[in-house]
Amino acid sequence: MNFLALVAVLVTYGLIASRKITGIPPWASMFFGGVMMIIIGVLSPAEALNAINLDVILFLITLFSFASALEVSGFLRYLGFYIVNKLKSPSRTLFGVLLFSGLLSNLVTNDGISASWTPVILESSKRLGVDEKPFLYALAFGVTIGSVMFPTGNPQNLLIALDAGIKDPFIVFLSLLAIPTIVNLIISYPIMLILFKKELRTKDPSISQQERIEDPFTAYLSLGLLLITIVLFFVLSFIGMDILLGSLTTSSILILISSRRREIVRRMDWPTIIFFIGLFIFTAGMSKSGVLNLIISLLPAPSSIFTIMLGSVLVSQLLSNVPLVAIYIPLMMSSGATSPIDWIALAAGSTIAGNFTLIGAASNVIISESSESRGGKGFGFLEFIKNSIPVLIVNFLVLYLFLTLHSFLRL
Repeated sequence: MNFLALVAVLVTYGLIASRKITGIPPWASMFFGGVMMIIIGVLSPAEALNAINLDVILFLITLFSFASALEVSGFLRYLGFYIVNKLKSPSRTLFGVLLFSGLLSNLVTNDGISASWTPVILESSKRLGVDEKPFLYALAFGVTIGSVMFPTGNPQNLLIALDAGIKDPFIVFLSLLAIPTIVNLIISYPIMLILFKKELRTKDPSISQQERIEDPFTAYLSLGLLLITIVLFFVLSFIGMDILLGSLTTSSILILISSRRREIVRRMDWPTIIFFIGLFIFTAGMSKSGVLNLIISLLPAPSSIFTIMLGSVLVSQLLSNVPLVAIYIPLMMSSGATSPIDWIALAAGSTIAGNFTLIGAASNVIISESSESRGGKGFGFLEFIKNSIPVLIVNFLVLYLFLTLHSFLRL
């Protein structure tokens, strides 16, 4: 084993784990870790380039172009205010934020919804005359719970869909995760009503204000092309063609036609792209140096749905969910845990891990920091755990029982 590589791994994961203290975002730490693998000689520059999975990178770029277009056009902001104005009461608004953020996260990613809806929630809570905290939690829980059911809901799902060799990934994810995801979104609502009973009391509700879509052409163009993309994902998956062809085609049309193409490209989630580039190089360095085998020997063996889910929930709090998935994929392949239900268990556990601690998902940090930067409240570390554990336990049980039942019925 290369001990310099081990040092690089410890430094990288140390930076990721202490990101709340250092203020260094995970994408910067991971890219640094990948570069370190080249500097210390574990990988040559050519090997590093070959390690980058261009399918994943291009897939993310295409999805982020739609998320950026919907944000640039003002559609996501409009939709957020529309939900608030229609539902009016704090308790109904809480459910609306929880449900719609969860469903939309599958189309424009959980981080995209988190960044776009946080300022809407701050303004809406003032209109309703209530504390913003319950709605910020509804957003955080919603994008975590909801994003599990599509490969495009979050980066770790996409990594599993493209790297684990799942046949028909969109069909598999939706067939196994749609029902428990909807159930989790619905049953998390009464839990939140209990948790935030005091905060949801209306003090001085304001009159609703009409919101308009800033750029209707860009909004409807991106929405139409996004819906076509989703249909293409299922069609291409069904006929056995590369699903990347769908999003590449429609996103290129979006950039070609929209007059706000430069703004769309500028506001795409480039930090996540950089994170994945660093992650691929970093993981290749760990594998070649022998460090990956050492880490795998220390992780829980993926011997069942329960151990896969529990291990991914717990270890995600230390490594973050995307690096955890990158390590678990070769671990599961080497142990023979490669059935679709095993991969779905990994996707489920690594995603709902965000409903454990503040650092369990990047979307939690995005919401908290975005709120604080606008004068709102953020999430406290222990406070988040206190409010999230009841939701996490229920989410875990629903997903585990559903996947176990499905596995039993197939025997």
